[in-house]
Amino acid sequence: MISANVIPDRIAETLRRFPPFSMLPAEQVVALASRAKVRMAAAGDCIWEQGESPGDEALFVVRGRVEYLWKVEDRSERVDVRDVGDVLGFTALMRSEPYRVTAKAVEDCLLYSLPWVELLERLNQNDEARDYVRRHLFWISRLGSPVTLEEPADSSVAGRTKNILQGHLAGAQIIRPRPIERLLTCSPGDSIFQAASLMSAKKVPSILVTDEQRHPVGIVTSTRLVRASIIDGLPVETPVSKVMASPVVTVSKNSSGIASLLLMLRRRIGQVCVTEDGTPNSPALDVCSHKDLLAQSGHHPTGLLRELQQARSPKRFRELCDDIQSIVQNYLEAGVSAIYVGHICAELYDELNQRLMVLVNEEMTAEGKPLPEIPWAWMSVGSDGRREQILRTDMDNALVFASTGSSASDKVARAQFLDFSTRVIDLMTEAGFARCQGGVMAMNPRWCRTSEEWLDELRSAESFRQKDGLLRATILYDLRHVAGDASLCDELRSAAFTTVSGNPFAQRRLAESIVNTAPPLNFIGRLVVEKFGGGRSEPFDLKNRGMAPLRDAARLLTLKNHMHRRYSTGGRWDELRRSVPKLSEIAGLARDAYDFLMKMRTLNGLRRGDSGRFIDPGELTKLERAQLANVFDVVRMVQTTIRNDFNLDQRL
Repeated sequence: MISANVIPDRIAETLRRFPPFSMLPAEQVVALASRAKVRMAAAGDCIWEQGESPGDEALFVVRGRVEYLWKVEDRSERVDVRDVGDVLGFTALMRSEPYRVTAKAVEDCLLYSLPWVELLERLNQNDEARDYVRRHLFWISRLGSPVTLEEPADSSVAGRTKNILQGHLAGAQIIRPRPIERLLTCSPGDSIFQAASLMSAKKVPSILVTDEQRHPVGIVTSTRLVRASIIDGLPVETPVSKVMASPVVTVSKNSSGIASLLLMLRRRIGQVCVTEDGTPNSPALDVCSHKDLLAQSGHHPTGLLRELQQARSPKRFRELCDDIQSIVQNYLEAGVSAIYVGHICAELYDELNQRLMVLVNEEMTAEGKPLPEIPWAWMSVGSDGRREQILRTDMDNALVFASTGSSASDKVARAQFLDFSTRVIDLMTEAGFARCQGGVMAMNPRWCRTSEEWLDELRSAESFRQKDGLLRATILYDLRHVAGDASLCDELRSAAFTTVSGNPFAQRRLAESIVNTAPPLNFIGRLVVEKFGGGRSEPFDLKNRGMAPLRDAARLLTLKNHMHRRYSTGGRWDELRRSVPKLSEIAGLARDAYDFLMKMRTLNGLRRGDSGRFIDPGELTKLERAQLANVFDVVRMVQTTIRNDFNLDQRL
């Protein structure tokens, strides 16, 4: 029964409590509420039948519960349950196609009927709401019908998707002028000799030319002084006003550091002058170079890369790693893919490792303990090898060196490399990394071996019958070269791939480990929130129950299909999606699911200051629980694929 809408304010208040309406501007929700109608459905009523064409309204559940039933052949399967705060009918309305399921009220329901055209227009104008709808409808992929919302073509639409540049700008620090005593200035009438003397005494590459009110009128750089005195042959008594660059490009003290960097790049200048109001008509406060601004901003990977290359002290390395964490949080909150963020972190952490190795090598050489003159390589393994280590959790690394042909000489070389590795890892610990609890570190003799020792272990079929041997083989399959002789790493990785891909027993063991952990979903696909003592919900392991099956399945399926070019889990799913037609759909879903889990774990870890792997579902919002349930449904689909592909119901 439909009644006239006489309570728009109450309807708007109810809508604003739930996404996607909570993500829309208040005035837009009020406008929708003013056109809403109220509908009642008794328990057992059919709201629509599978195959019916949708009307021009979407239904919002105010009270009650609705089941989605998928009728196929002579049976009916319950595929989802919708309750308070859910919107019914999105899929068919967006695709302008018949309903793919039957909607049936299982309790007395109160519904709000909303105008679809107006609602869709609002969603297309708001990125957060549009993203919610995209994820909220993810479950429908089980019926073979993926749902998407197109990005708005007009880049001026408010709320459009944040990109990586917006991620920089959103979190960029403002320029902080240094104490005024540090500002080096001279007058326009001072000679170039006086300017050069001041610059030499202060060891700075430029000097600001100011008037009596300290307003900037020009700037003189060391390059200009050299050109004036050496190339142009000007006398040293020449006033700086003859050689200075003018006018001075100025910014205010509240400017974004990144925006100022972009200004410098666009103008092709090396410095900007910071003034009180951002114009040359106010007192100068500071002069900033590219390096100064990059050092001030903790949100620019290129700047951090340069700083890592120049750093020497453990304190500085820790500060830079803290800045990397700031980049991570800023990017993820700006909507950047967690898989992509992992690649950025891998580049930065590789640079950190390489810099630490240079410093340790210098230290050992100064002590008369240089590294042996034989080929060697430092390898990242585990999550770092896959370019997925975003947080500074346990480090995973290993070292391989060429055999000298003599066991005694190899023993001496190993001792030197273990000393080297221990020092590097000690510095990494000071930078904030945790030691691997499983001992997967190059300072462990088991992970610091000659290439022949590694290859002998990999080629031993017996090693795959032991759990530890299989684990080591899969870890080595994920290895990635960081420093030293890359050919040693390539040889090991190739051997790991050849050995495991040609060993059905090893593949079956891997497949069994993937399907052993059931996703935390109930029989209707909802996330299980178990309560215990005091009404608290029991945390579950996001890594082992969600990420590990997707990670291991990507590794196993690429091995089975003889693909070994990609290192990351996301890259492996992408390769499977493009190259294996029968896996195209599931690989795309798995890649997106893994990206979501990486992001959730990382942000959870940043909030709690730990690894982020344990999630309390009771603390999640309704939207987050729905998203997580969708992701675990994909995990279940991947496990089914593995069971079928590797005949796990049969014994070898």
